[in-house]
Amino acid sequence: MKNYQLIQDLIGHLESFEHQQPDSDQQTLFNFVAWLNQHLITSAAEHAQHSDYTHDAYQTPDVYIGIMIGYLYRYSRVYARKGLENTPLVTYDDFTYLATLWQHQPMTKISLIERNIHEKTTGTEIIRRLLANGLVEQYADETDKRSKRLQLTPKGQELLMGMWPVMGQIAVLMGGNLTTAEKMVLVGLLQKLHTFHNPIFLNDRDNSISDLIQSNVI
Repeated sequence: MKNYQLIQDLIGHLESFEHQQPDSDQQTLFNFVAWLNQHLITSAAEHAQHSDYTHDAYQTPDVYIGIMIGYLYRYSRVYARKGLENTPLVTYDDFTYLATLWQHQPMTKISLIERNIHEKTTGTEIIRRLLANGLVEQYADETDKRSKRLQLTPKGQELLMGMWPVMGQIAVLMGGNLTTAEKMVLVGLLQKLHTFHNPIFLNDRDNSISDLIQSNVI
């Protein structure tokens, strides 16, 4: 049975848009999308104002974002640990490395590590485990013999394909009680933050915090 909740949500929002914008000349798809985006962001902000975080000198929205993202990261690790039971994978990062390779192989070690937002030492240890378990194989790069490229072995691909269903269930669980529209807004905001932070990680992560703020925020 199909779930038409998204269509129902959109119809409800469209009715609200038409009520607030009675001029038919302004009832365009572009204006509706712009209105819906602003409406959902405003609703999320109003919800946050009534949440249980304290409004003091230290619990600013920026601090709260960091706290909540940290919490969500820890929740995901708890759920992922259950999904990794009875597999040779030690952490959720082991799984994401396999998934990244499946999408982009072959990859150099440094490309795989940076795409997963890890420091070299952490990523190297994950790759070492995957190689030791026969899930990934490496070979010399044809253009740069000093570099190694990685790809999934048949064993690694078989394991990955077998894990997609349970990882999909974990993804649904992480979405929690958000509506489809709320998830769409959250995805957009998180992507915006990722686009902001990724160049810093790739190019400037050795700079001081004050220098990073001066260069990217102020």
